[in-house]
Amino acid sequence: MKPVKHFMDCWDYSTEELLALADLIRRLKKDAYEGTVPKLLQGQSIAMIFNGNSTRTRISFEVAAQQLGAHALFLTGGPEGELHLGKRETIGDTARVVSSMVDGIAMRWRNTKEMEEFVAQCSVPFFNGMDHTRHPTQTLCDFVTILEHLPEGKELKDIRLAFVGATGVRETSANDLAKLLPRFGATVVLCSPEGHTLGGEKDNNPEWMIQRNLICREQAVKEGGGRILTTHDPVEAVQGADFVYTGCFCYEGTESKSDFEYFQEVFLDKGFQVNKELLAHCPGAKTMHYLPALRGKEMDDYAMDFEGSLLWQQAENRLHTQRGLMAYLMGPRSSQPSQAELTEEGAIVREKIDYMNKKFGTQLTHATR
Repeated sequence: MKPVKHFMDCWDYSTEELLALADLIRRLKKDAYEGTVPKLLQGQSIAMIFNGNSTRTRISFEVAAQQLGAHALFLTGGPEGELHLGKRETIGDTARVVSSMVDGIAMRWRNTKEMEEFVAQCSVPFFNGMDHTRHPTQTLCDFVTILEHLPEGKELKDIRLAFVGATGVRETSANDLAKLLPRFGATVVLCSPEGHTLGGEKDNNPEWMIQRNLICREQAVKEGGGRILTTHDPVEAVQGADFVYTGCFCYEGTESKSDFEYFQEVFLDKGFQVNKELLAHCPGAKTMHYLPALRGKEMDDYAMDFEGSLLWQQAENRLHTQRGLMAYLMGPRSSQPSQAELTEEGAIVREKIDYMNKKFGTQLTHATR
């Protein structure tokens, strides 16, 4: 099988390549605002295979593909899905078939092992739209958003991000950011109720998932000199924070009355809501949430809507992130430049992508676990 580069995890990419990718994303974002996005993927197709609900991930991939000139094909998997994924056909065989018909594949799939089985037989660029343990397109989007809103006079190595909420395996953003930002020298503070930490008694996930995250955290700190701190006190966590991040307390499938009562008692009643009162302990901090958010639960209206909220910029940046990712990994598959690519801006972007591909190649540029 011809070498091809996938986007399964930000961890797989070197800090240098991630910064270059962020720069490409921001360049194409500028083009979008100016109405000059080059049709770098003219004539290509991307299959979007999902077995879970999605707003931001689906819309951003589909719209970004169209803006780049590609056709997006949305397909469902799982027991009631359209595809034979694991039904009458192995997952790997489905991957080989789909890969032969499209130029890229974006997948949101709950089962991490099944996704990894799929990508092992995938012969076109693959984009992880979230599995049980990772949400790398969200993490790259968060990275870009943080770069856009660095406090005046600070570099990445100077920032402090506090994540307030559950930080077990299923809280992909907490774990992905803890694996990413310390590689750039930054500090990440993880603040959870007791038992809701990675590997805690409430983290009912396979040991291999827990260990993989723990190993990556340790390596990230060694690599970049950053820090990962933990606490059970939200006020302590946000002291000196530049960014205060939270996520869902009630995940999809855990939204019964008893679930809400539990999270009220364990999270909200113990100060784990990001609200105006908590933010008073970190003046100037920006708030972040990957969405969807339950207003009045994880965050109050103030934290979601005040001038320091980055929630809506994050959501928009999902579109810009998918556009940049697809342009980078699928762009080189376009052998003939389209008329739009021959514009001055199209030529500049294509030259940048060609340079990145020559520099970083098709191999993953970061040491594996």
